[in-house]
Amino acid sequence: MTNRLFIALDLPENIVREISEIRKSIYNDENIRWEPEEKLHITLKFLGDVNTNLIPAISQVIESVCADNGEIELKYKSFGYFFRKGVPKILWLGFDYQENLINLNNKLNESLESLGFEKEKRNFKPHLTLLRIKGREDFKKLDDFLEYKLPGKSFYCSSVTLFKSELKPSGSVYTSIKNFKLKS
Repeated sequence: MTNRLFIALDLPENIVREISEIRKSIYNDENIRWEPEEKLHITLKFLGDVNTNLIPAISQVIESVCADNGEIELKYKSFGYFFRKGVPKILWLGFDYQENLINLNNKLNESLESLGFEKEKRNFKPHLTLLRIKGREDFKKLDDFLEYKLPGKSFYCSSVTLFKSELKPSGSVYTSIKNFKLKS
């Protein structure tokens, strides 16, 4: 049996609420299906469909990497789009460059290679997916995100989670398999 798995850096609950409030203050429309608060995270590594027998070994790797890496300090940077064929498809929130986060991501990638997972070829771009753009959104309002001045506040992330993602007609559903504390 397989599960679709990914590893994510968890955000503090107060920061998730703050991000939700910011996005509502910029574009508040009940017809927009924002990513739910419980799905706001920074993906560190997408593992794909994985045999459930590998979950203990994956967990051991994550636990080992987290034990060697301290809490991650993050600061909002800006909003942006990911495009597909020149059309915006994802609205995201990015963060200032943080060497500890890049190192955590690199160590996870390197450590998981021993279990047969390929190292990510693309550069790591830490972000939160806020909205999957369907085309019915008001792009003038969405563009307001690009001009928005984010608060210059920093915060700490202290845990990483191994998630299972189930694809359903209504969208993906994430279930936490195991949570790992970063070294304090």
